[in-house]
Amino acid sequence: MNIKQTISLCLLLATAACTYAQTIEDNILKLNKQQTTYVAQFTEKIVMPKMKKETVKQGTMYFSAPDALLMKYSDPEGDYSLIKDGKFSAGRKGHVQNFPMNEKNKSQMYVLRETLLGSMTGDLKRVAEENEADIVCEEKAGKYICLLTKQKAKTVGVNRLELVYDKKSGALLSLKLLQANGNYTLYETKNIQQGTQIPADTWKM
Repeated sequence: MNIKQTISLCLLLATAACTYAQTIEDNILKLNKQQTTYVAQFTEKIVMPKMKKETVKQGTMYFSAPDALLMKYSDPEGDYSLIKDGKFSAGRKGHVQNFPMNEKNKSQMYVLRETLLGSMTGDLKRVAEENEADIVCEEKAGKYICLLTKQKAKTVGVNRLELVYDKKSGALLSLKLLQANGNYTLYETKNIQQGTQIPADTWKM
C-alpha cells in the first residue's frame, strides 16, 4: 500500500468513526424526544482522591421536559436542587440559595444547569457547546457511553464529562463530572420510570 492509499484509508476510517459517533448522538436525542417525564432514584457521590474523602447522598430525581428538574434528597433529608422556569435554586440544611443565571457570563452554576438539562434531554450537542468540549461516543453492553472533553483544558472546574445512556430507552444512567484537580461528582440512577405523570405540587419546595 502506497502513501496516498494509506492516507486515504486513514481519512476514510476517521470519517466513519465521526459518522458512527454522530449516529449515536442522534439516537440518544431521538429516544429522549419520545419521553416527556423521567423519575428515578439517584445517588450523588462526591469524591476527593487527594484528600481521601468521599460523600454520598441519595434521593429521588424528577424531570419534566424540557427544563424542569428536581433532585429531592432523602439523605440528607430536606435538601434539594431545583431547576425550573429558567431558575436554579438549592436547599441545604434549611437554607435556600438562588443562583443568578446569566447566559452572557456563563457562570459555573449556569453551565451546570445547562449540563444537567442537556444530559436529561439527551442533547449532547448542547452539553458540549456549553462546556466547550468535543464528543466521543461508543456502544458497549447495551449502553451508549459518551465522553465530553474540554477543547482547552482548564486549571479550575470541570474538564471532562462521562455520560451513560440506556441504548433501548435512551434514559440517562449516569453522569460524571471530572474536575481539573482530580475531584469528581458522579450521579447514578436506578428504578427509572419514563412517561409517568408527575404531580404539579412536586415542584413546590
